[in-house]
Amino acid sequence: MKFNLCELDLIKNLQQKGKFKFYDSGFAQAVMDIGNIRKAQEDSLLISKHPVFDIEFLLVADGMGGLERGEYASHLAALSAFKWFRTLEKHELYNTALLKNKFEYFAKVTDEIIRKECGTGGTTLVGAFVLPDSILIVNIGDSRAYIYSDELIQVTKDHSITQNLLEEGVIEAKDDMRFHKKNNLILSRLGCEKKLLKIDYYELDVKNIEELFLFSDGITDCVSDDRLTEIIYRNREDSPCMDIVQEALSVDSTFLGLDKENYYDVITAGKDNASIVYKKIRRG
Repeated sequence: MKFNLCELDLIKNLQQKGKFKFYDSGFAQAVMDIGNIRKAQEDSLLISKHPVFDIEFLLVADGMGGLERGEYASHLAALSAFKWFRTLEKHELYNTALLKNKFEYFAKVTDEIIRKECGTGGTTLVGAFVLPDSILIVNIGDSRAYIYSDELIQVTKDHSITQNLLEEGVIEAKDDMRFHKKNNLILSRLGCEKKLLKIDYYELDVKNIEELFLFSDGITDCVSDDRLTEIIYRNREDSPCMDIVQEALSVDSTFLGLDKENYYDVITAGKDNASIVYKKIRRG
């Protein structure tokens, strides 16, 4: 049975070995870097095509830093998702309502397994099923999915304290979320000792999408949406992944507000593992 390099490294538990990984399957790319501060890589990635049907499944899982076995939690989530995806049958893949139900069951089972095997460890998960005419995004936590055509649009909504504070108006601007001192507190995840599992689904028409991005927060905490847009636009004829990761690893971000009690002054470049899964979408 033939697997791409990203799948092989996931199966062999090699994704989290070393500082940097780059995967190009032909239909999608993935980049992961340990960053400048972390001692371990806690992200896991998947770029996979179904063995029978022309459906792709892309995924970023971000193990929760500072908790027990966060790296193993993300690995378990990505590996379990890969194995589960390959078992799906045609009627399950091409019916998005049924696909959502199948994923819901998978997530609940995986949540139980991670909580049993990883102690307090947990992980986010953002994934994309790339179907012939649509993309189904699934999201747990604060890793993000974005699309780009004429502008960059964040598809997912973070399950986080800072997202709630933004919606309540306590945080005034979206970019300020990156600097808030509660930015690490998420409200949905797979695993951990306390059950906090919420799944959001987003179904998109592929006709108006040029590019799809899945990011761990090591990217979106370190690079603003405005800067992401600039980098993507500059690389419209090529993949922007390497330039985005380089930006996250090399450029500090500075808070322009006055509230030092609730916000950090600076986000240090490369403060976390930085991971991207990227796909160029053909217009319909």
